[in-house]
Amino acid sequence: MQADTRIPLRSAALLRLAWHELWHERWMAISAACVLAACLAPLWTLWGLERGVIGTLIERMERDPQMRRITPLATGQHRFDAAWFDRVRTWPEVEFAIPTVRYAASLVDLFSDAASEPLNTELHESAAGDPLLAGVRPPVERAMVLSHSAAQRLQVKPGDALSLALGRERLGQTERVRLDLSVADVLPVQAGSREMAMVSGGLLSDIEHWRDGYTVPGLGEQGQGLAPPRGTHARFRLHTRSIREVEAVAARLAAEGIPVEVDSPQIAATLGLQRNLRAILTLVGVVLVAGAAVALTALQVSTMQRKRREQALLNLTGHGAAWLVALPAVSAVAVALAGAALASLLYGAAAMAIDLHFAAHLASGEAAVRLGPDGLAAGFAGAVLLSLPPALYGGWKASTVETADELREH
Repeated sequence: MQADTRIPLRSAALLRLAWHELWHERWMAISAACVLAACLAPLWTLWGLERGVIGTLIERMERDPQMRRITPLATGQHRFDAAWFDRVRTWPEVEFAIPTVRYAASLVDLFSDAASEPLNTELHESAAGDPLLAGVRPPVERAMVLSHSAAQRLQVKPGDALSLALGRERLGQTERVRLDLSVADVLPVQAGSREMAMVSGGLLSDIEHWRDGYTVPGLGEQGQGLAPPRGTHARFRLHTRSIREVEAVAARLAAEGIPVEVDSPQIAATLGLQRNLRAILTLVGVVLVAGAAVALTALQVSTMQRKRREQALLNLTGHGAAWLVALPAVSAVAVALAGAALASLLYGAAAMAIDLHFAAHLASGEAAVRLGPDGLAAGFAGAVLLSLPPALYGGWKASTVETADELREH
């Protein structure tokens, strides 16, 4: 029981002595805390800028499924069957893959009674799980889902009627047909600014068959008969799970002899900027940490030299090597936490000023400087780890001092 009470008592005595020492050496402690703050504050600000500005750009690109879209080049040399789609959908990088018709067959003019002119756009085949739908139900039969900008151009809302006009040349004659449709839903504005319309695969196939000269039920009785069953598709639309996987999937398809089209320049530029900023941040961090380590070591060594007599007295009064090592370590932890707290205040002020400067370019919930609790915790832990080695070294040197020789000299 006596041994159990001695440990808290000695710990309390150690803390009291560390507090009195810090107060006695308060200007030196303040200097050490300022050194740490001068190291941490710019590092936190640069780190927050990288995670804020570049992180926001990457998050915007990740939210835009068009950035993760891969389509084949219109060479006409490849055909994709059901087995090919089943295989590609098993790739871990692929979120969604769907067959679609030729580009020329998907271009249509959409008409509405409220709009003064038609909207020329590409029809996209869609199905459940399509990231372009942004959570909206996929269209069925003769209904379509419009993007927010397309609905504005046509001045329509869910439930309104639309129509599209088709034309083809067959046997030297021009044939035209008008197809009545309805607006099933409109995508939210956050889903993107591109004008597009999504329809079911069956409707898009009917449009392609009719333009190829076949007879399509519901589009008149003219034509060269019903289209044969479709076994392959000329094109596809594929979306990866992340923009970081676009290049890998494109390279995988290219290795199979399938040239594809991706928005790689913008993705590469953004990810390259992030890598470059991280490299610069690492270099600046190494320089700042090295400078802080040198300054703290110099402060600790000078403190040890000035307090050799006090350390000898502690040793003489029964405080062993463990005590002499623990005392500067406790003081160093306290100074490190104070320096990190000061750095967090400086970082907060800098982050607020930068966010105000870029406020016009940020959406709700976005920030130009974003660090988060994990980044702040890492900074506090780094300050402690940076301060401890010089303190432990000073304590070890103090424990090796010959008490009698030191007191004799003084």
